[in-house]
Amino acid sequence: MNYKIVKDFPNQMLLESNAPCVSIYMPTYRLFNDNKKNALVFKNLAKNVKLSLEQKYSDRDIKPLVSLLKEMEEDTELWNHALDGLVIFSTLDSMIIYRIEQEFQPISIVSDSFHIKPLVEHYQAIETFSILALEAESFALYVGNHYEIKEMELSDEVETTLKEVLGNQHTEDYQTHGVYGGASDGSTFHGHGGRSDEVELDRVKYFKHVDRFVLEQISKQLKLPLILVTRKEHHAEFRKLSNNPFLLEERIEGSFNDFKENEIHNEVKIINDQRFAVLIAEAIERYHNLRNKDLSSDQLIIVLKALLASRIDTLFIEQNKIIAGKIDIENQQIVESGLDDPETDDLLDDMVQHAYLTGTKVYILEKDKMPTDSGVAAIFRY
Repeated sequence: MNYKIVKDFPNQMLLESNAPCVSIYMPTYRLFNDNKKNALVFKNLAKNVKLSLEQKYSDRDIKPLVSLLKEMEEDTELWNHALDGLVIFSTLDSMIIYRIEQEFQPISIVSDSFHIKPLVEHYQAIETFSILALEAESFALYVGNHYEIKEMELSDEVETTLKEVLGNQHTEDYQTHGVYGGASDGSTFHGHGGRSDEVELDRVKYFKHVDRFVLEQISKQLKLPLILVTRKEHHAEFRKLSNNPFLLEERIEGSFNDFKENEIHNEVKIINDQRFAVLIAEAIERYHNLRNKDLSSDQLIIVLKALLASRIDTLFIEQNKIIAGKIDIENQQIVESGLDDPETDDLLDDMVQHAYLTGTKVYILEKDKMPTDSGVAAIFRY
């Protein structure tokens, strides 16, 4: 048995694994000198996992997992690459790990399903964007979020510079020939348009090419919202000619190459947070508007039955609220029990997991941002 570090969420293992399901959350420290501190926190959490497993499973059954947890205490490779938080999900025969740029309170839970609420809360507000870094005579494309941004690798055949795109098709200065007194040959040349007009026309041609390429080859394929990063004077010009429906109103002003890595991440985060705040506000407004039509509810048993019938469009769960128990799917009811039972988790967490299985949107919100004070709320599909 070994572990695998993953980034995809929700990972299929989290939705389909059989009991026992082990969930470990812990803060981690990035400095090499703190590796012993990381290992000690992990050791205490692993000890709790072992004690919980021993309540129901034989030493023989849990030996591979217990042995792996022991090995991980001394795994310098694991701790040397620590971020701010570590999340571990394991069964008796498989394990996945998330390195997260968010600190978690240390907890370890053994139950018949994984405890995914804290991870859902982390990922729900992270939006992935495509990013167009546009200069007057060149462009580059990136994909990512406020934690990680990577440049897209374009084929060598892709023309990314104005010179490559226009070639010999540069707009020529045009001149009119007129007769003016004073010239020995009876004429002088008078130019109209000039260099600045030529540059502007070429830039328009180039920007139209960039817009077509990004729409056809990137946006239609990835279907990601597009952030434009360019100097202030180019934003209005590019937006006016753009036909890309994925291009956001939100923008970043400046040359991409002038930003430091943390600065561009912060700019993307501002856009991300603004969009998520609007998304939540619209969802909550919709919840309230549908109350009179019986298309939303904050009654736990009503929400649970609708969830099991795949009738929920959007599920709201209070951030730190825990209801000890589990779902009796066959009888569509709640089975109450204590969290010390190795087959019991937080009922609300189980509802979140079931929501992912049925394609339901899920939002974990702070108490004061919930649409009700019951700890759970839902918008129905019908």
